[in-house]
Amino acid sequence: MDGYADKNLESLQQQTATWLQEFAGSQRFGGLTNKQKKECNQIVILFVKMMYSQHGRIPKKWTAQSVESCCLETLPRSGLLKEPTLLALPPVLVAFFGYLEETGRINNGMTLTRAVNRVQERSLKSVSINDNPRGKKAVTDRFGPESANVQSELRLFAAQIAKEIAKERPAMISGEAMQSYEKYPILIFDVLQLLMEQFSLDSPNDYEVSAYFMLLSQSLQNIRFGVERHFDWAKELNHEFQLMVVKQTQANNISPQLLMGILESITEAKLEYIQELLDIYEYQLTHYAPHMEVPTRGQIDAMFENLVDEHGGDPFAISETLAQMTRALPLEAQSALIGEFAYSNLPGMKDAVVLLCLNTEEAVRQEALQWLKKNAQFMTPTALRRLIVIRNWLPGKDRKLLDALIKSARIKGVECAQWSTGTALSALQSSQIDGVGAQSMMFSMAVEGRKSRIGAILLKQHVGIADAWITPPISKQEASQTLRQVGQKELFLDISQDYMHAAVRHHIAIGLEKGNPPMVGLLQLAETMAATTWMPERIDATVLVERLIQENQAMTDDLNTLKMVIQTSGVWGEIPLITNSWFEESQEVVTFIKSNRIRNKETLIRRVLDLFCEPNREAWAERFAWTAFWLQEQSAKEKKLVGMDFNFAILARELYRGRPLHELPLMKHIAARTIAGEEPEKFL
Repeated sequence: MDGYADKNLESLQQQTATWLQEFAGSQRFGGLTNKQKKECNQIVILFVKMMYSQHGRIPKKWTAQSVESCCLETLPRSGLLKEPTLLALPPVLVAFFGYLEETGRINNGMTLTRAVNRVQERSLKSVSINDNPRGKKAVTDRFGPESANVQSELRLFAAQIAKEIAKERPAMISGEAMQSYEKYPILIFDVLQLLMEQFSLDSPNDYEVSAYFMLLSQSLQNIRFGVERHFDWAKELNHEFQLMVVKQTQANNISPQLLMGILESITEAKLEYIQELLDIYEYQLTHYAPHMEVPTRGQIDAMFENLVDEHGGDPFAISETLAQMTRALPLEAQSALIGEFAYSNLPGMKDAVVLLCLNTEEAVRQEALQWLKKNAQFMTPTALRRLIVIRNWLPGKDRKLLDALIKSARIKGVECAQWSTGTALSALQSSQIDGVGAQSMMFSMAVEGRKSRIGAILLKQHVGIADAWITPPISKQEASQTLRQVGQKELFLDISQDYMHAAVRHHIAIGLEKGNPPMVGLLQLAETMAATTWMPERIDATVLVERLIQENQAMTDDLNTLKMVIQTSGVWGEIPLITNSWFEESQEVVTFIKSNRIRNKETLIRRVLDLFCEPNREAWAERFAWTAFWLQEQSAKEKKLVGMDFNFAILARELYRGRPLHELPLMKHIAARTIAGEEPEKFL
């Protein structure tokens, strides 16, 4: 019998080796990080062996229960996988299961994926920010439980980012680091500590300082996302962090220069200052600012010339510096400084002031417009063209001022520059619409010589254009590598320019409804691509749904098809990297789930649907509609996605028509995921 078992195991191992060779060339494998790829063979081989030898199961007999048992108990207790390798276990297995199902080796890949996700969620529950915002309790990812380990890994991340900055390459935070910040927002205290260490050095490394500020900004933005969803932990963490900054400033561990950088990062993250932090900043300005003579006109002009030279005359780079110089200053001081910029004789400075008209702060926009109007006759043709473009991107109050400015410039003889022909895109991709309604677009474009540039736009449901940027020219190899890296965390699929233009116009309109103009980076992208059609144009999701459905008229007329679409929609809730991030998330949800005593699964799901999903019915309908629009781009290319655009359009229509949520399996799945996200043990 043992001999027979040995032969079966040997055959299984040979089969696994063949699968791994094929897996290494798949898209699933390409989505793993470099570290996960290195650990992949060891993980898969040992997992298959343990499932057979300890659980008596070959791949076609794998079940959710046996997979969970193997991941939670068998593999950790075997001692054959070191802790860093165990941390790579979930993403590797999820990718491997997906590959096996796609190639017909198993037929329950989604079920096994859910099992692995529950394993990971159970591990993450050992970290409780709610209970202790500053503590690190049994941290299960690569940062480890000790502060020294955390800071060692953060130093490594910062060194990698600094290296890219030094080479004038696009500096990006790795997907691995991003995921860690999302799981453990308390890392912000370690980032602060490392920033203080850098500033305590006699000669701080400018590149590393920039890298740590990138990490700080990412941490603060993650907190902001929590604050927007009214999470208590996010509000508490924001307060605790700012109090720590105050305390360290009072202890002379934070210099005025570092304090200014921290204030800028908090402003960029759109978090509110606590009064204690504003008080300590004002105290420093009053007591520690060195006495300076009022600079002469010549000295001011020389400083501006240096600024223009430093940025090579690029108004977009100059504008970013000007915005930083005005942040955290009183309005009167901001106005005076913007006036100096506007009166400068340097074209680069005047063009940069125009870009301040897209500042996130209304007061800054208004000041810039007022000063420009006083100097309209000195405006450059390019500046006038930009003002005409952004006129439709501004809220009504700003638009009136801008109209007067444009009229004044034309009367005084300023000609409007023509648009360039633009640069053609060589690649254009978009991510899925995630659980908070965010969607990223990434594209590359060939420029002079053998160089490329990468552009990105972040869209967010009910917010508008959340971010937009473009890199300096980089090598084509670097551009391809960057696109691959950003695609490791999310599913990026090819889209048409028509889809991109429609989505951008829609989200500009959404932003304007909130009183928020798009980012300056969007103007730079529009110029580079000659995107002259980026005017605000809201898309009615109900009209979009009807159009998508009418394009499949034959299926629409088949009542059996419609019934099947609705009945099978629960299965879509686990489409990898598309719907598996969809759930309700708010402090109210957390409070309800943790305080309720309902043990019956169906009853609890019904309550979540009624209390949290129903008030957001239109938001979910719109998300389904835009997902259908996005999937329509892929149907002809991705065989597994054919027909999914029609399916999501049908679900969106049912929501708009008022069908009860408990009759839609996908909505029930979203409610179940909402519950599992807070208390996975209820459904284990």
